[in-house]
Amino acid sequence: MTQRLQTLRTNPRQLLTLAIVLLSLTGFLAYSTTWNTVAAAPRPMTKAVATSSAVHHTSKALRDPRRNVSASPDYLDFCATKGSNNKTCLSRALSAINNARAAEGIGPMILPTNYVHMSIPRQTFVVTNLERVDRGLRPFKGLTAKLNGNAHHAAATNSDPTLIGAVMALLGIRTYGSIWAGDFGPLASDYDWMYNDGYSSNGSVNLDCRTPSSSGCWGHRHVILGTYSSMRSLAAGVGTSKPVGSSIAEIFVGSTHAAFNYVYTWKQALAYGAAGHKVTASQATA
Repeated sequence: MTQRLQTLRTNPRQLLTLAIVLLSLTGFLAYSTTWNTVAAAPRPMTKAVATSSAVHHTSKALRDPRRNVSASPDYLDFCATKGSNNKTCLSRALSAINNARAAEGIGPMILPTNYVHMSIPRQTFVVTNLERVDRGLRPFKGLTAKLNGNAHHAAATNSDPTLIGAVMALLGIRTYGSIWAGDFGPLASDYDWMYNDGYSSNGSVNLDCRTPSSSGCWGHRHVILGTYSSMRSLAAGVGTSKPVGSSIAEIFVGSTHAAFNYVYTWKQALAYGAAGHKVTASQATA
């Protein structure tokens, strides 16, 4: 080693050549590292389950789009790499939703002012409820701990929440629908559920829409916008798994019960300006 170093000290040309090689190698490694970290966002996936009476409407305002709506602006890479609460992700995803809504004659989605501070389940509940109320449908009143737990278990296994007969009887549930998304947060999931849920020859995001005539096409949209047979109480549950927001499951139920014990309510969202409305603090807890 000593002899090698001495030779390099006495041969400037060799030193220059070695320096160029090392710089070239460093540049190549830096380029390779950058290239490897800039990967395409994983493809979102969705699927849904609906009981036969959960979905029933004939209103023109609630009809399915004729075809999938390309997101404009495109939010996918921002939300996939920066996270669903990133300012750019939120702005672009919300703009894409509002552009798709405008094509249906629906006004812009107005999120509550505390949206970024809410949990993923609450964000999801608010966003899907906004899709309902902005089309004149009755909102789901709130989230329950039991339904949240049911949805969480489904999210952990990348599946739709389901209910057994005993639970339905106990809670007076006569109809329910459920949805799941392996996506990039509540707004991205909502976009795919509501505006990108039909057939695509390039491969549908909706796993239940493999052909143009598949019964599952627009199934998530049907679940979100269902009437739930005008049941006395409408409740919901949302769960997510880690990494947070990459798997979201939601269940909507219609029950004959007068009320549930809610852990979060629609009125609480209204208290922070959801849908452009405002209620007092006392109304929010009523």
